[in-house]
Amino acid sequence: MLRAARLSAGLSLSALAGRVHYSKSTLGMVETGERTATPDLIAAYERTLGVQGLGADVNRRELLAAAAAVLAGTSATDPLARLLDGVTTADQPNQVGWSEVTAVQQATAVYTTMDLRFGGAVAADLSTGALRWAVSLLDARMHEDTRVALCGAVGALADRTAWTHFDAGRTYSARQLSTLALRTADAGADADLRAHVLLNIAAQIGEALPSEAVDLVNGALADRRVCTLERANLHAGLAKHLARSGDLGQALQHIREAETLASRGGEVPEWAGFLTKDHINSIITQALAAAGEHHEAIRRFEDLLPRMGTDRLRGRAGRMIDLAEVYAATGERERARDLASQATTALRDVRSTRVTAQLASLRETVGGAFA
Repeated sequence: MLRAARLSAGLSLSALAGRVHYSKSTLGMVETGERTATPDLIAAYERTLGVQGLGADVNRRELLAAAAAVLAGTSATDPLARLLDGVTTADQPNQVGWSEVTAVQQATAVYTTMDLRFGGAVAADLSTGALRWAVSLLDARMHEDTRVALCGAVGALADRTAWTHFDAGRTYSARQLSTLALRTADAGADADLRAHVLLNIAAQIGEALPSEAVDLVNGALADRRVCTLERANLHAGLAKHLARSGDLGQALQHIREAETLASRGGEVPEWAGFLTKDHINSIITQALAAAGEHHEAIRRFEDLLPRMGTDRLRGRAGRMIDLAEVYAATGERERARDLASQATTALRDVRSTRVTAQLASLRETVGGAFA
């Protein structure tokens, strides 16, 4: 069709190439079906040849040809990524409403599930694509209550995306995304989310800068609007940073506070479905290990691990390594090696740079061969 339109206008490939920004070879490959006719290229034909309707007709015929090729068993072998040439995203909507807010919230739930199960390296790029779309919505017109809700939803998605990048070892992008999460959570007037973002930022810097991490979490705890289970989460995280900074007495005090608050339970925000009592117990147990309470940490890890199913493969592998580290610290090197081997097997289905690095460090400590 494109070739017929060109010939009808009395133009050679060279002449047409001289009038558009495509090369003669590109035009030739499109006309012979070796390359996809993108919307921009078809528009160049229509504009230059003075014809209309080529785009719709080419699209129908190319779709029919693709289906016919598959049915005949002669499907093309060119890279699948080439089929994305010319694929565009939707224009920014003129008006944003609750349907978009709900869509962003659901995206956060999907990528949280993916991250917890398969690791950040699997979820990071997919989540980032959704976040780009979500952020673009903020420039559209909307009612003020919708804007506040959308900012909160974008903040929750940005926080999860930041964590997936951190888990995948992308520290620069994790920092940028955490800053985005903090600003949008603040604009969304979501005290729980703002506190959680600060907790995650503290986790990103905690090993190298435990005192600064302590200050960040204390700042989050200063907001009395934060819900009970998120406060328990904050106290548990703070205990771990205090233990790393050497303040064991304060660490144990915050562990007790976390346990008291977790026992009260309560509602959690929509974006925080992962914030269960088992999740908080996991953080508390890590804090106990960091504080040198090894026997209690072993008891809790051994109780916790059987309850961590396939929906938390990354966390299960991480807790195996945590327990192995405590075994190693108490001289039970055979048990540590056995758990390290189990964690190696578990990580075959998980893509987490962070947890893989933790396993490598454990291997250096306990030695031995692993599957």
